Amino acid sequence: MIHPRRSLVPAQVLAATAASLIVLTAAGASAAEDPQVQKLREQLERQQAVIESQEARLQQQERLLRDLAARIGPPAPATAAVVTAPVAGAALASGTAVAKAEAEAIDQLALMEAKGGPNGGNDPEPARPGPVGTRFAGLDVTLAGALRTTVTTTTARMQPDATPFFVLPKIPGVPDGTTKIDARLSSLLISIKGAQQGDFQLGGMIYAYLFDGDLLSGKYGLYPGFAYIDATSDKWRFAAGLQQDVFSPMMPTMVDRMSAFAGSGNAGNSFKPQLRVERFFVKGTDRLVIQGAIADALPSNIKPGFVDSTENTGVPNLEGRIAWTRGNDREATLPWPKYVLGLSGANGRFRTLYDRNPDPNVTDIGSYTTTLSGVAVEGSWRLTDRFGVQGEVYSGKALGAYLATAFQTVNATERAPISSDGYWGEAAYYWTPKLHSHLGYGIDRPDKGDGPGIGANETAFANLFWDPSPMTTLGFEATWRQTALLAGFDPLGRPIYVDNDGFAFMLSSELRF
Repeated sequence: MIHPRRSLVPAQVLAATAASLIVLTAAGASAAEDPQVQKLREQLERQQAVIESQEARLQQQERLLRDLAARIGPPAPATAAVVTAPVAGAALASGTAVAKAEAEAIDQLALMEAKGGPNGGNDPEPARPGPVGTRFAGLDVTLAGALRTTVTTTTARMQPDATPFFVLPKIPGVPDGTTKIDARLSSLLISIKGAQQGDFQLGGMIYAYLFDGDLLSGKYGLYPGFAYIDATSDKWRFAAGLQQDVFSPMMPTMVDRMSAFAGSGNAGNSFKPQLRVERFFVKGTDRLVIQGAIADALPSNIKPGFVDSTENTGVPNLEGRIAWTRGNDREATLPWPKYVLGLSGANGRFRTLYDRNPDPNVTDIGSYTTTLSGVAVEGSWRLTDRFGVQGEVYSGKALGAYLATAFQTVNATERAPISSDGYWGEAAYYWTPKLHSHLGYGIDRPDKGDGPGIGANETAFANLFWDPSPMTTLGFEATWRQTALLAGFDPLGRPIYVDNDGFAFMLSSELRF
């Protein structure tokens, strides 16, 4: 975005240049033959042209930054995992969606420039993002991120402890409650702007958390969520690399944006290497986007669990989405567009290898191929300046790679795909521009006739955010979770599920830079 004070500089120079030209024109009327006057006039005209070009380029960069934040949006900040075993605790995999966090980080960069710095323009010398030195000329690199600490206390054993998705069964003699202090939600963002090639702005992005890639290990490392290059114009965007799913990208606004209803009705938001193309149609405040992607069959942030080994079949997944938006997310206290409506789908397949011989001394490898498919409808509505609702509903099968079906793909016994449907909804209210609350509920409902290890998984939350400045956020969230786990079978062979539930309370502090 163009900094308000910075944008005045070219305007002031232009005014001074114009005044100088008027004076020289008047002088030239009486001294038209003076070569010094003519030379000075030509120099000032060239300077004026350069300044006008710079101003136009700044305005173009502002539009590109707005488009980038809008496209990556809710995002946005959950987790990618696959369960092929009957019990989630035996086969949870690693991965976390960072789309919303990335969008928020980009948006904060724009917001700081728009408001003149972290104190809303009250600083004598407002802070603004600046370029980082690079090996090649013509690159503008912005370094940003967040330092975040969370304290999570639960009344039941949950998996995992820092960012819960499921409630585990009670164990006699083992205390139910846990408390976890964690800083792995801290993040690092590198945004790159390259050269302008015709109508296209070249660029890229890297975004990572401090996880080592395994949510269950409790170790620290560097876990990439985004790593892509793109070329963007007013009408098109082409991108290649590690990105968020095109399928069902909307997310709830949670303090625990790691989970964000993953496994509880929020399909999509995993990360896959992909080739993506997007087409934009804009008329007034209406915006229509058509997106398509050829994606790797399995997310890069999935670690298959249990015994069987899952791999791609050589055929990539196909994802598509069409979405309509009306209104600007900056025209109200609640930073949402007036309306959003999207329809998306995904289709693909993966292969699973397994040992067909129960004898541990004999190896007899077999395989089976599973087809995944899903469709989702999502939308949001800003009813007033401060209040809005959003949510989505999905249906499909074997969607564990897309954070649906309660992270499950196939029946571990019969090796048949598990069908499921789910939904989530959220209501948001902004008490003030710096104080806002969100309330939501989501549920995954696998078809129990398909023999899933998890028969249902649901989550409800209520939270409160306080943003004392664009750089800082304090948040508190209370969540209730319930997981129906397979406990056995009755005499007729019908599955028996046991519900386990509990509360979690999360306190979070964040400093962005």
